[in-house]
Amino acid sequence: MQTADSIPNRHEPGSAPSIQWAMPVVWCGATASIIASGLMAPLSGGTGATFGYVFDVLGHGMAFRQGLALYGLAAAVLGAAFMFVPKLGRWNLNRGLAWTTFMLMVIGGIVMLIVPQILVAIASGGGDRAEGLASLWSGTWVEAGAKLSFAGAIIGAATFLEAWLRARRA
Repeated sequence: MQTADSIPNRHEPGSAPSIQWAMPVVWCGATASIIASGLMAPLSGGTGATFGYVFDVLGHGMAFRQGLALYGLAAAVLGAAFMFVPKLGRWNLNRGLAWTTFMLMVIGGIVMLIVPQILVAIASGGGDRAEGLASLWSGTWVEAGAKLSFAGAIIGAATFLEAWLRARRA
């Protein structure tokens, strides 16, 4: 039995078109853009107050790289799961949980990988105090984004657990 909040795994005659491809397409576009912005951050020494230079000097460069790697891995695994798991059987994913996972991962990625770069870019040229403050806040934003992304990964796992349990009962 299909509920209104589940993502159908196939078209049924006379039913509305499935949105099974909407989630993976939007997911891939959003997370790929976020990851690409993180990969473009030059995390090496320099002469100006660039994001990479300030982050490396303060010791946050490795945390940024690890966050980017973990975010990329989680986004890839969850994206593939949202694409293929509904096709593996009678697993109907809960739309609310699926889109919540998506939103947490996107917001977490933006907060972790894009906001710190913007803060440092805004403060560049504003003096040592502005650059120092921006770099300190950047570390805080990276940490907050990592926590949001982790929460998204947990909700994603709960989405698949709920679908599996529902399929076992049917």
